[in-house]
Amino acid sequence: MAEIDTTPLRDPEAIAARDRQWLEEVYQPDDPQLTVRAAVTGMILGSILSASNLYIGLKIGWSFGMGITASVVGFAIFAALGRLFPGMRPFTMLENNTSQTAASAAAYMSSAGLVSSIPAMAMLRADGTIRNVPELTGTRLALWMLGISVLGVIVAIPLKRTLINAEQLRFPSGVVCAETIRTMHSAGKESLAKARSLFAAGLLAAALKLALESKVWILRKVPEVVAFPGKLAGHKLSAWSLGANTSLMLYAAGAIIGLKVTSSLLLGALFSYGLLGPWLLHADVLRLFPEGASAAEWPAFVKAAEAAHAIPVRTPEAIHAVLRSKWSVWPGTALMVSASLAAFAFRWQMVGRAFASLGKVFKRGPAVVDPLAAVEVPTRWFVWGLVGSTIACVWMQHAWFGVPIGLGVVSVAAAFLLSVVAARATGETNVTPIGAMGKITQLLFGVLLPGNAAANLMTATVTAGAASHSADLLMEVKTGYLLGGAPRKQFWAQMLGVLAGAIVCVPVYFLVAKPEKIGKELAAPAAVAWASVAKLLKDGPSNLPKLALLAIAVAAVIGVLLATLDELAARATAKAKAEGAEEGPSWTLLVPSATGLGIAMVIDFNDSFAMFLGALFAWWLKRRNEPLSERYTVSVASGFVAGEGLMGIVVIFLRDVLHLLK
Repeated sequence: MAEIDTTPLRDPEAIAARDRQWLEEVYQPDDPQLTVRAAVTGMILGSILSASNLYIGLKIGWSFGMGITASVVGFAIFAALGRLFPGMRPFTMLENNTSQTAASAAAYMSSAGLVSSIPAMAMLRADGTIRNVPELTGTRLALWMLGISVLGVIVAIPLKRTLINAEQLRFPSGVVCAETIRTMHSAGKESLAKARSLFAAGLLAAALKLALESKVWILRKVPEVVAFPGKLAGHKLSAWSLGANTSLMLYAAGAIIGLKVTSSLLLGALFSYGLLGPWLLHADVLRLFPEGASAAEWPAFVKAAEAAHAIPVRTPEAIHAVLRSKWSVWPGTALMVSASLAAFAFRWQMVGRAFASLGKVFKRGPAVVDPLAAVEVPTRWFVWGLVGSTIACVWMQHAWFGVPIGLGVVSVAAAFLLSVVAARATGETNVTPIGAMGKITQLLFGVLLPGNAAANLMTATVTAGAASHSADLLMEVKTGYLLGGAPRKQFWAQMLGVLAGAIVCVPVYFLVAKPEKIGKELAAPAAVAWASVAKLLKDGPSNLPKLALLAIAVAAVIGVLLATLDELAARATAKAKAEGAEEGPSWTLLVPSATGLGIAMVIDFNDSFAMFLGALFAWWLKRRNEPLSERYTVSVASGFVAGEGLMGIVVIFLRDVLHLLK
């Protein structure tokens, strides 16, 4: 397969010449791509992975790209079927690429609000912040997600020709996925070993989750969290959530996330629960219900505490949950928001390039024959798709959330513009700034539509969800570009994946995300952050608990400082590598992750500690045996995440069934 020159081009004739070269030397017109078996496999795998992503997103606030996982599993499935049915046509690279495109689209459906704005709405409805906005039915929620996701896919259509064909942006995960697919189809034994390890890890995690939840055998006495012995501020360490979690999923998530972020998680958790919490209890910010007081005295105690802007805590065992959900959420959110916006500001040149490239999309240049007209997505699809998805999104915002039609149009325009920025950020850095996209829109509509928390959340969801799917499609199309696939067929694969994800994710969401569990059993850190911003923009700072406003200001400053240090570290590392060094200066490794610190303040200590230990083990394994680490770390960790995530959903379903039978 020929190598294509990756030099960014501006001249239409030069771009067309390179497109002809790609068509003649890379494109594989005779290889099956969008076959029924590839599409169905991708939709089924994506549906399963979307449920797992939803569960872990509600638990710890992270979602994982599932394209590589889906490509490995798809390859293994058809390798096994090939042995059972020797006459079956081999599963091709382009079929695998189409399958993982659909799977990745489905797996990303949780980004259309299911781990952020939708549970945030439930939280704000429960505390009375949102009134007179009816809950979304399953059908409406599925349509809402489809509208947002299709908008993102449509926006990606004109960007593909600019960012991939003309500018040749790298889209690093897309390159990795292409290499993975190539390697699997040329050296199947190692790929099958990875797939077996993924399946084995998934079965082990699922079995352990079921055994722990069922309280069978010797595991009946094993708690979800094994508390550390000792006391802190006069209370058992379990009151501060200091312990070891028994969830394999969390350790595996840490192995995937990496040591830099998980070290920040541990640092933030130690500060929040080891120092800040005890001090807040001593300073009467957290006010503990007196031991021995009667239940009848609790309402008066709550009233007195809230009058003093203190936070009532009923029992010592509830201290950690109240701390993270009622107080720490404010500085944690401020830290993440300020750091995201500062990092976004540092990318002003990238933002400028994004909008410059957008101008090229609509600019009429010299008449040049398009050599890729038969394989690219036609412009008319973009035009009609944009019109249709805009009408749908604006109507749903107006009818269901009370957003004026004019401001609904503004939200779609913002989604279009910020999706362009998000797509370029993904192409250049492999990071899609979904959090920043959502927060920018929340701040915008906090000004344009003050006092409407529901509208604030949902307009931001349009931006974040569309940006997520736009960047995801371009990442998958980059893989197809390298393998010689047709973009038009990947577009349809993405649409099929979006449909499958919506069909599966919605009922799973209603099963898992019970309103009484959100922010408690399900920490839902992304939802907590979104709800906090919406509530602050609606009510102002007057209703904040004691010292929370000061904490917000301090955390916002720290977030900006960390973003600045991170930018300086990135530049120092780039300079060192340009000069021939393998790594950047040692001090760059010491810059904490603002995201890690912020999330640590809205999840329990034991969750952060488990992810840190998982990342530490993965780092140690790589130091001891790098080939073994490269071969198995991601596949085994992905298996643990998927296996426990799916079994967690099954356990909730079985509990509901048993409850109905009783």
